[in-house]
Amino acid sequence: MSHRRGGASSTTLRRIPVAAAAVVWLAAAVASPAHAIVPDRNQETPPARDIQGDGDTPRPPASRIAGQSLSVYLLTAEPGDRIYEVFGHNAILVRDSETGYEQGFNYGIFSFDSPGYLGRFLKGRMMYRVGTVSAATLLAGYGAQNRRIWAQELDLEPARKAQLLQLLQTAVQPENQYYRYEYYLNNCSTKLRDILDTVLDGQLREATDGPPTGATWRDHTRRLTAGHPLGYLGIDLVLGPKGDESTNRWQEMWVPMKLRDTVGALFITRSDGNRVRLVRTEGLWLDSTRESETTFAPSHDLLFLLAGVAVAMLYALVGSRTAAGSVAGRIALGLFGSLWGLFCLIAGAVMIGAHWTDHEFMYWNQNILLFSPLGVGVAWGLVRVAREGGTSIWGRRFALGALGLAGVALVLNLIPVLASGNREMIAFALPVHASVCRLMLRINRMDTRLAHGRRPAPADIAAP
Repeated sequence: MSHRRGGASSTTLRRIPVAAAAVVWLAAAVASPAHAIVPDRNQETPPARDIQGDGDTPRPPASRIAGQSLSVYLLTAEPGDRIYEVFGHNAILVRDSETGYEQGFNYGIFSFDSPGYLGRFLKGRMMYRVGTVSAATLLAGYGAQNRRIWAQELDLEPARKAQLLQLLQTAVQPENQYYRYEYYLNNCSTKLRDILDTVLDGQLREATDGPPTGATWRDHTRRLTAGHPLGYLGIDLVLGPKGDESTNRWQEMWVPMKLRDTVGALFITRSDGNRVRLVRTEGLWLDSTRESETTFAPSHDLLFLLAGVAVAMLYALVGSRTAAGSVAGRIALGLFGSLWGLFCLIAGAVMIGAHWTDHEFMYWNQNILLFSPLGVGVAWGLVRVAREGGTSIWGRRFALGALGLAGVALVLNLIPVLASGNREMIAFALPVHASVCRLMLRINRMDTRLAHGRRPAPADIAAP
């Protein structure tokens, strides 16, 4: 069985999806993928039930410290539907066959309502905690979410089981339970990985901290958020070059399912010199009708390019109607221009402001070249066209500058040592910038003709 914890009311839990989606969009594992990966009210991938308090947890008698009667399980919950569930979750369960003691230990607990949470989140200085969790509540909660739970019984020597339990019981004490949370480097999965490595005297890290596997932080984030379009877009937009660094098997265990698979394949050396599999038995404790996570990160380059071309054609059509004197065209151009400027303003502010936070995976994001604050100037130019029917020199300069920056992003992406994983964003943004720039320059040619008392040529009015 497995455990779960929390003291959230059902009313609070109903507010979580909206709040979590907003927070993920602001700073985006995982996420956290996530994670941004941003969790539910009480834990990174929480069941829909409440969690028991630490103070109510029965402590095992001293006679069991030898570890002879202990069983230790690594529990892994596969992804769910919501953005804070798509990265999975895991916990450790300890049982004592002699005393009936059973307790789970669960990292990643937090509350949106805790004082100063939003400020710490925006600064990248989140403080999460570890607590105990009841097995019945965990199974009931994940069952309600239609999520699988795998259980792996670890074949540890009694002394190591006792050491593991002692480390976990020490961790949940009030003076120790809070820790600095980081999406990729210090989450629910890496905390358990590190504890297991300590108990195994470094054997887990020695076996996995080697050459890169060829996958990056972004790759795993993309594949886990592939079924959540808004989460995929938001996280991919704000993830910087650090997210494109290759990871090895040790680092990949930030993903709970990778920890499960790595532990399941690991052989360890016991104190007597014998080599044994770390996992004695493995079973599916809770089944689901949903499919498991995808193995490879999807590639949406063509989809993003088609979307960018569609938006570019829309701008061209609206621009031609505006040039022809259509009131509807002017209204549409002003609306589209305002939305584009607002998006560039928010995205640019987040990407620039991240350098004054501890969100190191957002630093030096090349998407700032695609969605820079220059977009506000471009939007101003488009709104001016919509209102007055003509362009300004600064509007044209902003449009040319934005297109030039997008071109720089493309050139950087073609240089392997400078490339970032933003090819999809380039495929979308470049056609849009080119279309807006062409629109502004065409309107300017029409302004010049009208200033000299000549009617615009049909080619100037017709849609390109």
